[in-house]
Amino acid sequence: MTLRLPLGDQSFAQIRDEGLLYADKTEYIYKLLKSAKQNYFLSRPRRFGKTLLLHTINELCSGNRERFQGLWIDSSDYAFPELPVIFLSLSIDATTPEMLRQGLMDNLRDIAATENLEVQDASYDIYFGFLIEALCLKKNQPVLILIDEFDSPVIRNMDNNNIAQANANILQHFLAILKAPLVSPCISFTLVTGLTRYALSSMESDPNHLNDISLEPEYAGICGFTLNEFESLFADRLDLTLTRLKKSGEIDSSANLVDLKDKIYEWYDGYSWDGYSRILNPYSILNFFDKNSFDNYWIQSSRPGYLTSLIKARPWNFLDPQLESYLSEDVKNSELSQLRATPLLFHSGYLTVDRISKIEKIIPLTSISIKVTSYSFKLPNYEITSSYYEDCFKVILDFETTDTLKNYGQNLLNAFLTRNGQTVSSILSDLFARINFFQRPKDPKTFLVFLQLLLSAMRFKAQSERLDLCLALTSQISLIIELKYCSDQASPTEDENNEALVKATEVILPEQTLNKVLAKAVQNKLSSVELLWLLLKGQTTSQYEDKIKILANSATEYLTEAEINHDLAILAKKEFSKEDIATILKNVKSKSALTNEQVDEILSKAAANALKDITERDYHSIIGGEAKEIIDLGLAVYGDGSRVMAIFGSK
Repeated sequence: MTLRLPLGDQSFAQIRDEGLLYADKTEYIYKLLKSAKQNYFLSRPRRFGKTLLLHTINELCSGNRERFQGLWIDSSDYAFPELPVIFLSLSIDATTPEMLRQGLMDNLRDIAATENLEVQDASYDIYFGFLIEALCLKKNQPVLILIDEFDSPVIRNMDNNNIAQANANILQHFLAILKAPLVSPCISFTLVTGLTRYALSSMESDPNHLNDISLEPEYAGICGFTLNEFESLFADRLDLTLTRLKKSGEIDSSANLVDLKDKIYEWYDGYSWDGYSRILNPYSILNFFDKNSFDNYWIQSSRPGYLTSLIKARPWNFLDPQLESYLSEDVKNSELSQLRATPLLFHSGYLTVDRISKIEKIIPLTSISIKVTSYSFKLPNYEITSSYYEDCFKVILDFETTDTLKNYGQNLLNAFLTRNGQTVSSILSDLFARINFFQRPKDPKTFLVFLQLLLSAMRFKAQSERLDLCLALTSQISLIIELKYCSDQASPTEDENNEALVKATEVILPEQTLNKVLAKAVQNKLSSVELLWLLLKGQTTSQYEDKIKILANSATEYLTEAEINHDLAILAKKEFSKEDIATILKNVKSKSALTNEQVDEILSKAAANALKDITERDYHSIIGGEAKEIIDLGLAVYGDGSRVMAIFGSK
């Protein structure tokens, strides 16, 4: 019998009572409950089954063995005792610390009322300790503590570091009470879940009694679907799904079950927390079989809101994150004030563990060498790759929604398939022209990465080969792109550099914004070089709005025009390469000294050379036999990336 899918937010009791599909995780729970270590922290992305895991433990403590019939734990030596539990969900909309304190108190008082406990009134953390002691005394046995979405009040406010840090402090004190001498003997087991450990790090009250099992190999499959679970739970759905996908045209009419599973793995598999075990995204898999269609399901409900502001501040850090050589402590214990793009993306569900290795590390101030664990990461699958770069380019290109980028992608696909070079040139030129010139790639290698990621964001399956790029346009047609990047090698003088940077600053920031940034610099007593770095990056803040209004008029008097020019010159020497300065110079001085006709001539020659490079190579051996038709494209990009020419080869 095909079991119904557990769509929505069902508890374990609902799933079992209604006979819904369930991946048995009770062996993992048994290991946790029987382990000598009794206090745990588990990190997993949103929609990966953390809440269901806690519901299962909570139900296990009710003593209701009937709901576990047929599961692994039912045939074990577990006795199913009835145990006291405090189950808290901290998915609290707390945009101020006061709202968080009140939300915690409301939840705790609700539990006290449910258990008919009289608890002495106190602050949120002390009240928590009193509640645990009271329940332990009433039941005459220690209590299990289950806390879900522990870091939600922090994650929801990541775009406001002050609120995020204040909420983190409250949560740290809240958990620290579990270590209090009078409270800890009243606790038999603790499991806290969340996206990250950021809310647990870098404070004196750090709850260091929690054992982090997030990257422990024995718990790698505790959430999500393992390959074995997928094969057994969904085997009876594959035939019908294959038929429906063929009918809709989403899979080739000649495809078989192996082809279908391979495509499912390509879209939704690839997660790992130990570098070995493979986990399929549970939310996406359930929605895929419900809708019988390939789509980016997880991102629609799990896109973190804080990502937009972080990408705006550091676009290249997030567009091209460093995926290798992160030490264990860097992955687990990053601080809110020093967030790194790669660990943040890993905890958010955009990256997954690729490899784990041991490397040598010298202990500071000693010559002692120790072995430490190092992690490298990767994007897990096609769903995440396309979704992630959609988000990045939505911010970089300043689109209101990702639908705009999808429309560009569909138009570009049509232009590729019809060999319409003029339309390809127009679309790509329009996209590149939208990019702030400080964010534009400045060399051919970076531009190739940029182009590949942009195409991925538009839902193309783009791969770098010996040739520059290979795109699978359809199951039958592949596109080969040879790229030429043409830049005007300007060599401005030092005076031209200084003039260009000053003018660039004036272009980027209007006078009102300039005054605000200067005002912030005055208030924080930044050095003049740091001040100009802020100017050039265009960073502003609303943190000190009232004081900025007072300081705005006097701010411009803080540095004279001569001092600003001098510091711009210093910054030019210290922070910008000659190529960067040349780019700025060209943008300030009407893009380029060359005429449009000269640029077109350069582009035409470069595009023709790119196409010639393709035709002189044996690229058929690279593509393999799956493509029945191969399209050649010579692509040339001029200077700052806003002018493109495309030339197609013969059919």
